[in-house]
Parts: sequence; C-alpha cells; structure tokens
Amino acid sequence: MSDFKKVCIVDDDAIVVFGLKRAMQTMDFTPELLVYENGLDAIESFQEMISENAALPSLILIDINMPVMGGWDLISELREIWPKEKEEPTIYMMTSSISPQDTEIAKSFNLENNYLTKPIYSEKLKSILL
Repeated sequence: MSDFKKVCIVDDDAIVVFGLKRAMQTMDFTPELLVYENGLDAIESFQEMISENAALPSLILIDINMPVMGGWDLISELREIWPKEKEEPTIYMMTSSISPQDTEIAKSFNLENNYLTKPIYSEKLKSILL
C-alpha cells in the first residue's frame, strides 16, 4: 500500500471524479480525499490548510483544462505557496487533449512522466496508488 494518506482530485468533470473515486474504492484505497472543481478552489483550500498547519495532500491529480484556474496555473501557484519545510506532493496531470503543446509544458514542470491521458484506466491508477 502507498504512503498517500491524503489525496486531492482537481477536475471539473464529475464523471471523471466519480470514476476515480470508484476505482479507488474498488482497490480498497481509502485515503482522506479532497475534491475541487477548479484550481482556485484548491489553492484557497491549501492556503487554509497551511495557515492552520494541517496535513497537506501527498498526491494531487490535476486536470489541465478547467474553468477559473487551469492545471498549469494551479501548479505554478502551488509551488509558490507550498511550505519549504514540507515535502512537495506527487502530482499527476490529467487531460483528454493530445496536444503536443501540453506535453512540452509538462516537461517544463518536470511532469512529463506524470502525464495521464483520459480515460484513466484502473490498471494505470493502481500503478500510481499502490
């Protein structure tokens, strides 16, 4: 079993969120789970956790294309606010896009190996979580 005790999903697609949650349950992977529909909601929640010195997520699954604040902006903000004394979370980007530009951006964030194309099948999710 993994060390991911607090997991965060940031995705505006309710069907994707439902599928990820269902797959986690099927694997008996039951961490504390946070879900946000956009990057801004996630950042505001993380800032609150930081100010309260609460546990932060150790794994964050982020959709690239969302309203209000997309995935790339979320990662930039996250890296700005994340406490230096805390280990950065494992981040996976999720997208239904096959744009080469997104792949290049993932490289600029050192996330080219953590880039998932939707739909995310249970075998791939299992390799990340377990």
